[in-house]
Amino acid sequence: MDNSTKIIVGFAAGALAGALTGLLLAPESGPKTRKRLTKESEKLKDSLSQSITEALDAAKVKYNSLLGEYAEATKKTTDRVKKSARVNS
Repeated sequence: MDNSTKIIVGFAAGALAGALTGLLLAPESGPKTRKRLTKESEKLKDSLSQSITEALDAAKVKYNSLLGEYAEATKKTTDRVKKSARVNS
């Protein structure tokens, strides 16, 4: 897990813990608290969904970059082997 993913997960966990603590310690009636829990959980779900999407997008960019580097390194190695084979034959 890279640093940006750790930060996103930590942020989401902290937000969840803070929201739950605040709601559970709030001096409101049961129905109001349940309504707030529902509303806050929806906000958190949306925020977490956005964070996950951003992390996945970053992972895709990194993957494609590494794939390109790998393809380039493979081509260079193949070219060197072919050149070496021609010289030795």
